[in-house]
Amino acid sequence: MLFGVGITTNNKNYMIDFVETDFHIPEIKRESKLFNMATMNKYVVYGLRPKDNPPILIEYNADDATNDFRERLERLVAFFKSNGIQLDIQDEYVDEKNRHKVAIGIRRDIRSVVNKNKKPLFASSILSTIIYALEGRVDVEQLKKYKLKNLPKFIPSNPTPTA
Repeated sequence: MLFGVGITTNNKNYMIDFVETDFHIPEIKRESKLFNMATMNKYVVYGLRPKDNPPILIEYNADDATNDFRERLERLVAFFKSNGIQLDIQDEYVDEKNRHKVAIGIRRDIRSVVNKNKKPLFASSILSTIIYALEGRVDVEQLKKYKLKNLPKFIPSNPTPTA
């Protein structure tokens, strides 16, 4: 792994934290297979309420981020946008307890999409894509050539009024 390409600039590896009291987060943790992944950055995954929140929210402290991390984040936003999924970024994440973590919030309507076996594979896939992209383990530019089909439509956090 390269040093200094994310939020933290040391050679430590971290495990991903999950807020397991949120709806479907334990299942997403299990299905995404990320619960034992060693990462360069500290992550916390939690559930967002549907009201006034984007489908996906990534929060981080801009003071801690490297240029490589910001570039990967921009490519990730563009990838999700090209597939019709709103991904918002807040770079003023200042929770002192989690100061150096990247927080990933997934709105409840995304976590509610389950397959025929009642597993939240859609949210698990989204989370895996985000983590792997931010860690530099997958090149989002290569993914952009694939257009995801049959995605459910999610209402953006600030829908534009229609006439």
